[in-house]
Amino acid sequence: MTAAQPSAISLRRQAGLSLIELMVGMAIGLVLLAALGSLYVSSSKARAEFNKTSEQVENGRYALESVVRDVEMAGFWGQANLGSSINYIVPDPCAVVKASMGFDTSAGLQVPVGVAGLPTTAAAPTCLPNIVANSEVLTVRYASSISAAAVSGNDYFLQLSRCRLDAVPLVYDNATTSFTLQTRTCSGAYTEIRKYVMRTYYLASCDDCTKNDGIPTLKVAEFNGGAITSTSLVTGIQDVHYSYGVDTDKNGAPDCYVDNPAVDNSAGGTNQCPNGGAYSWASSAANWANVTAVRISVLSRNLASSTGWVDKRTYDLGRATVSGPYNDSYKRHVYNSTARVWNIGGQREIQ
Repeated sequence: MTAAQPSAISLRRQAGLSLIELMVGMAIGLVLLAALGSLYVSSSKARAEFNKTSEQVENGRYALESVVRDVEMAGFWGQANLGSSINYIVPDPCAVVKASMGFDTSAGLQVPVGVAGLPTTAAAPTCLPNIVANSEVLTVRYASSISAAAVSGNDYFLQLSRCRLDAVPLVYDNATTSFTLQTRTCSGAYTEIRKYVMRTYYLASCDDCTKNDGIPTLKVAEFNGGAITSTSLVTGIQDVHYSYGVDTDKNGAPDCYVDNPAVDNSAGGTNQCPNGGAYSWASSAANWANVTAVRISVLSRNLASSTGWVDKRTYDLGRATVSGPYNDSYKRHVYNSTARVWNIGGQREIQ
């Protein structure tokens, strides 16, 4: 072997890739990049859909929890039992004047019903801005579970008597000097006062209505400071249905569920109460006072549309007819729950 041979062999070993090898390597790299890009896009789309669905689930459940919590407080006026001689009235949900809000002691004891609703066929209350046409409304009334230190502003408060010497069993007012009802000792010590709570749940066609954003929203109109103010509670709520459990035999348990206790529900058929026996449906206020449970069904919608999705489903909220199909690109789901009106039904169960 000559001296030049090792050098030639070394040069051959250091030779680069051929053009064909380079092209094959680039092709393989491009295939891998395309696969990784496709995987990234698919993962991003899946994550975006998951986020949309998670938000929709959270909104639906929060809407249910909010309404259920208020229904369970409905009819609480400061103590468990006000006695049996009570007159009930169904005030206008927009009433803000003391004389029309349902409390009266001039001839016995009169209080507003704890739960009252309006069906899809009812006229929309004027105090509910941007309400969706032909949608349902639910109003709950009760006294706060927390006693107040003093009367404040234009808010209304309740005070119940525990002294047999007091002239009236209840005071409903916004003036400090009106609250003079005594404790059981009748020794001049006053019982606690509680803020009056009235909330009306309704569907609005927008969240930020100044921008006309078109987002279906569950809103709550609350009596506060002597006026009714409306605020957004949960966005993406497209429909709500309430079904009311009426206790026809006064044992605390609902005997049937109806869409509107204000009318005669004894004829039978869908959402009727044919087994009411001797129960009379003549008094709308008495029927609402006998509501001991409320079934709540909520149709929650994604806030953002989904590309390639067409909603051809129908949704059963408990009405005689289903909702949908909507034929748009939003995904939806129905959530439902049953809330007991404990301050009405609970007392009847232990009597």
